[in-house]
Amino acid sequence: MTAMSLPRLRARLRSSAEARRLALLAQRGGEAGRVAAEQLGRSERLRPPGPLLWCHVPGMVEPGALGSLRERLEEDLVRVSLLVTTADMDRCQESARAEGLICQHRLIDSVRVAQQFLDHWQPDAALWFERADDPQLLETCAARGVPLFLQNAVAPICSTVRQRTHERRQLGLFQRVFALDPPEYEGIRALGAVPARVEVTGRLTRIAHPPYCLEAERAELATALRGRPVWLAACPDPSELPDILAAHRKARRVAHRLLLILVPRHEQDAPELARKLRAEHWNVARRDADEEPDEATDIFIGDFPDELGLYYRLAPITFLGGTLSDTEVPEAVHPATLGSAIIAGPFSGNQAETLRRLRRGGACRLIVEGKRLGPALTELMAPEKAALLALNAWDIASDGSPVLDRLVSVLLPALQARRE
Repeated sequence: MTAMSLPRLRARLRSSAEARRLALLAQRGGEAGRVAAEQLGRSERLRPPGPLLWCHVPGMVEPGALGSLRERLEEDLVRVSLLVTTADMDRCQESARAEGLICQHRLIDSVRVAQQFLDHWQPDAALWFERADDPQLLETCAARGVPLFLQNAVAPICSTVRQRTHERRQLGLFQRVFALDPPEYEGIRALGAVPARVEVTGRLTRIAHPPYCLEAERAELATALRGRPVWLAACPDPSELPDILAAHRKARRVAHRLLLILVPRHEQDAPELARKLRAEHWNVARRDADEEPDEATDIFIGDFPDELGLYYRLAPITFLGGTLSDTEVPEAVHPATLGSAIIAGPFSGNQAETLRRLRRGGACRLIVEGKRLGPALTELMAPEKAALLALNAWDIASDGSPVLDRLVSVLLPALQARRE
């Protein structure tokens, strides 16, 4: 028995037993049966027309990154479909419509399953993420002539010569291997992978598009502000309002003309919010009531959350609502793309990955509790400190572009060649 045949034999025996179990589940029908059928490579959905890229994601799905990949590919292709097989189905399906993804449960590692899956979907290229796992799927793809690429690649942990030989062979099936960072590159190269096929690019991330606003409206509101210092509270939870108001009072001791722009989570909340603030003796203006902020205005309520792009352009400092209350958080990358320094509490909500990157890159002022919002705001009133945060945030928001461009440069020819 050769060094390679033993692990293959074990894998096939395991997959055969799992396939029998799933086949019984699929026969019973229902939701469990549908999931089992998908794991066996079947699908009730028809293959969409045009190029199709299969994305095999063994770990956590980053739908925004895949959505950016689809958008970038469609700059050169009329239409391209991204089929994502993953165990992280909840996350995939939550964003499937917004990001234009087709989600299917992760396949078991079986030659027969791979053949059935490939017969149905006929992918024009396949993009593996992180590691060269599921060898039978991988080898069946290669045998069918499907171009294979590996993104966010990490070096496998090998304790024996047999494992190293196996991993080297699997990596050799990819046309290109894009390593996550230099240490992972060195680990992959140490296995003996072909040097010309391996390069460091970094993690594939979402490429943010700045939220839209009308320049005429921005210019008009900027004129009304008359150069007043401004900060923004973006979609706070009602429980965060006392900390926001306390921070505003504190910062106004340093900057007496400071204006707070407050954007509620829902536009229908704005009238009651204005009434409450006025009852607490704040001078309030509301955008939806055609009330422009003047020198006496303490708080300007921007009624509509879909106008956040306007306020990010006006406010050099933004507090992200939800980060003090562990509730929904607005898109953290949007103020980063528009030069607004970010203050965030200890919770990340639905923006965990973006906030992690911003914090790691010194692009977000982290506060551990609500009473620290005032000192953080006062500190960032110094223009050079807010500018440094905003510059770091911009660098992080845009640093995924070279990664995406490099990946697209190899995927496009593969997808186009299979369509011709």
